[in-house]
Amino acid sequence: MKKAIMAVTIFVLLLATLSGCSSPKSDFTAALKKTAENQQYTTNVKFQVNNLSDNYIKKLGSDINLNQLKKSNIQYKISVDNDSSTSYSEFSLHWADEQPLDLTLHVLQNSDDGKAYIPVSDIYDASDSISNLLPDVGAKIFNQVLDQNKDLESKYLNLFETIQNFSNQAIDSETVDRQAEELKKIEEVSGIAIYDYLNDLDDKHFKAKDNGDIILTLGKTEISGLVNEVLTTLDDNGNIITLISEIDGITQKQAQTKWNTQQKNIRSSLKSLTSKKEQRLDFKLTVTPDNTKGFSKAIITTNFEDTKTKDLMEFTTTIDMLDYEKVPSMPEGKEIVSKKELDKAISDGLKLYLSSAQ
Repeated sequence: MKKAIMAVTIFVLLLATLSGCSSPKSDFTAALKKTAENQQYTTNVKFQVNNLSDNYIKKLGSDINLNQLKKSNIQYKISVDNDSSTSYSEFSLHWADEQPLDLTLHVLQNSDDGKAYIPVSDIYDASDSISNLLPDVGAKIFNQVLDQNKDLESKYLNLFETIQNFSNQAIDSETVDRQAEELKKIEEVSGIAIYDYLNDLDDKHFKAKDNGDIILTLGKTEISGLVNEVLTTLDDNGNIITLISEIDGITQKQAQTKWNTQQKNIRSSLKSLTSKKEQRLDFKLTVTPDNTKGFSKAIITTNFEDTKTKDLMEFTTTIDMLDYEKVPSMPEGKEIVSKKELDKAISDGLKLYLSSAQ
């Protein structure tokens, strides 16, 4: 009987110890870790402006106002299948105006070979919005080209080959593959650096709400520390130097010099921010943990204010981890717009332009 009581006592103490290990901070980092481990996931990111001071709005254009900005948004939705190294992205822009603008672009990509494809149907679906952005003659030509090439609507454009066709600049697929791999490594080491920094933060930055949500709050000192940590990690890793070198077509030494200058400017700006008492920068991340996905929702609010200059910026970024949506199969053969077909569409547009100019 005594042994049974002792066993129960030990079991209760063990449970108490384990439950005591759980904290808002540990629950937060566990949620991030679980999310990063998902091999298949679908997420939607929505960016909105909550407030912006007049001096910033004026820089965007004289015909833009705060009400338009508040009603507009940018969204990025992506389904990732790490098992097949493929992803399907959706970029959406909604602009509130007398003539609202709604543009959506999908990109199907294979991270193994770097190839990316855009469904031609996106161009047809957004034809009205695109036409509104063009002058009358341009809109007429654009729609006529679409009408003359209806057979392409169900196909996919090879993104890099299309860019090459319009720019007359050869795109080396091996270089694209290599850059994709370098970018992937940069994302990985940056993610690890952010995770480690947050994990080392004092517990006071994390709070749990009654509904189970966890709130992470960072001030300008912590934000500066986080960015500096990522910069140091990228500097030590070296992949970013190679990426800059290849994208800009410069030597590794020149890329290093350029990166050093960019780092210096960023660090200097952060140092200035933290030293000025009149400037405030707050970052609040509210996470809703989920046993399967890691987290089901994350809401990020970013606030900047300068009491001296009256500068003000307030943004909200909402991240929803959705149920996984299967990534479509990569297009093959005749599903892809050929160079001949693309040349014909370009030629059609050129002929229509020349005839309208006469």
